[in-house]
Amino acid sequence: MGKYQLTVEEKQQLDQQGYIVIPDVLSEEEINHYRPRILELAEIEQQNGLGLVHTDGKGQLVRWLVNKGQEFERLVAHPRVVPYFEYMLGSDYILSTLTSNTIRPGAKDGGYHLDYSLGQMPEPLPRFPIFANTLWLLDDFTPQNGGTRFVPASHLRLKKPPVGLESDPEEVRLNAPKGSVFLFNGAIWHSAGANRTNCERVALICFCGRSFMKPQFDFVHHLKPEVYERASPEMRRIYGFDSQPRKPDELY
Repeated sequence: MGKYQLTVEEKQQLDQQGYIVIPDVLSEEEINHYRPRILELAEIEQQNGLGLVHTDGKGQLVRWLVNKGQEFERLVAHPRVVPYFEYMLGSDYILSTLTSNTIRPGAKDGGYHLDYSLGQMPEPLPRFPIFANTLWLLDDFTPQNGGTRFVPASHLRLKKPPVGLESDPEEVRLNAPKGSVFLFNGAIWHSAGANRTNCERVALICFCGRSFMKPQFDFVHHLKPEVYERASPEMRRIYGFDSQPRKPDELY
């Protein structure tokens, strides 16, 4: 079976709206493995004093997942999702971070933002995608449990969201089933939503960029040796090993 080819409609959706929901990427078995494992890692890191909390302690990140379990490596070059990244970022795109985000009950709406270094770029922002992000839903996302809020087509504004902006008249709150992947242009205005339920909302995050952009995390120098050794050539490219600056010339 060849690589999945995006339809004309999917390309138009990404170009014009800046996002897409890819259904049925994760199986029920995978969801039932990943979700408790993420919550377990979050608890361990809390106990060790390493928990990366946000949203007034109601949210928590678990980062460097590829170094924390072999099962997370299958997300790096997932055949169902790679074609979308390639369409957005080119066939030489690289991984910026592989992490998770848990939004706990009582969390309030987060603030609108753009992803990573887009927030430091001058306006007008680039017209072409620089970064693309994916949320791998381990729970159904709803407007009630912290489903991501975002502004469709806001990447076309070529602007950053104003500081302190609380809402936008074109805002949408993600409503999608677990197992889906929500893929979006990093220049879309977005944030985590408020969780008004009694249960955590958990997602994996695979965030990628163009090969000439600096990633958030240095996989080239900090992958565990065993992770590097078992990585396929495609995965090593995605980790960034093919996109490094040249070393000094050697004299022979």
